[in-house]
Amino acid sequence: MEFKRQVSPSLLAADYAYLGDAAIAAESGGAGSLHVDYMDGHYVPNISFGFDTIPALKKRVKIPLIAHLMISNTEERLTDFIELKPDYIIIQEDTVKDPPQLLARIKEAGVKNGFALKPDRPLSLFYETLYTIDYLLILGVFPGFGGQKFIEETLDKMRVAHAFRVEHNLSYDIAVDGGVNKSTAPGIIGTGVNVLVAGTAIFGASDVKKAIEEFLAL
Repeated sequence: MEFKRQVSPSLLAADYAYLGDAAIAAESGGAGSLHVDYMDGHYVPNISFGFDTIPALKKRVKIPLIAHLMISNTEERLTDFIELKPDYIIIQEDTVKDPPQLLARIKEAGVKNGFALKPDRPLSLFYETLYTIDYLLILGVFPGFGGQKFIEETLDKMRVAHAFRVEHNLSYDIAVDGGVNKSTAPGIIGTGVNVLVAGTAIFGASDVKKAIEEFLAL
């Protein structure tokens, strides 16, 4: 099975005064999706977007929107996010009591589902869950702020995740977020990962389109 490689720019690193323009630039540059980090100031110290961000972006771009919930009250607010109708909802597995139950709720609502793993969380806890997801997000840094240094030890988790989906003929995407740049991307791609979530390396570049093209060329 082939897994489509794509770049998913993280809007967390964009200029908040020009989010719509940043989204359009990413789409026109060849981005396969847009990564939208929702941070609540509790689960992580940072605060990012409000509920109206997804509907506003849907008016500007057509590529899939991925809502990554880095919030402490996921169970309480999940219905609100489902009603926004992003293309994907990714939960932090360590914020909920029953990840499979919430993942099922997302899929039943017609939204693609997935979960994210922090660098210190083992994939082995979730082998059974991998059969039910559309998207696995492996964090290359601890969540909170962009621009952190990539944690090399997470490469082993990526290799295992890719080997598992190949062995069991599963189709979930494997994405990596955190510390993804031109230096770390080749090693990440070498593990079998097919989605690169990059923020600063794209929106911090002088030419967003060129930055995306350079990632895709890898």
